[in-house]
Amino acid sequence: MIKTSGAYGSENILEEKELKEKLLELKSQNRKIGLCVGSFDLLHPGHMAHFRSAKKHCDVLIVGITSDKFSSQRKSEGRPIYDEKLRAFSVSQLKPVNYVFISNYLTANECIMLVKPDVYIKGPDYENKVDDEIDSERDSVKKAGGKIIYTKDEKLSTTEIIKYIQKLK
Repeated sequence: MIKTSGAYGSENILEEKELKEKLLELKSQNRKIGLCVGSFDLLHPGHMAHFRSAKKHCDVLIVGITSDKFSSQRKSEGRPIYDEKLRAFSVSQLKPVNYVFISNYLTANECIMLVKPDVYIKGPDYENKVDDEIDSERDSVKKAGGKIIYTKDEKLSTTEIIKYIQKLK
């Protein structure tokens, strides 16, 4: 994994305590909160399009970056490529993204319950997906009082990009 010395900070990368305070402020202003959660390793145009589409459904877009610990459990060997701080920095620099936090949770459910978004935004590949994980996320969004929205952007996959590069060797 490529790690950072810590020089990649940004005022819109929040610790969980700061996020809770910011959420209280935003909700008191009746701002519509959107949430996306993922590893967002090797940031690519598919991620950028997803965030652009997500932002159309909310006033404030918050992105939870899956921590190194849990991202490595969920992905293939050698992943993530960039450590959580580099991934958070990269996402924080995108125009549609208002705030980023590093999620120290195994699943998105805890992020959903932390943020309690008005809208939880997933990519198009999840719309008709049926499995325990996405079903659980749908339940969490409902319990949190929000709704789930699926973007319609073309799906690009970091895993497929990595496979393509490896094939070129």
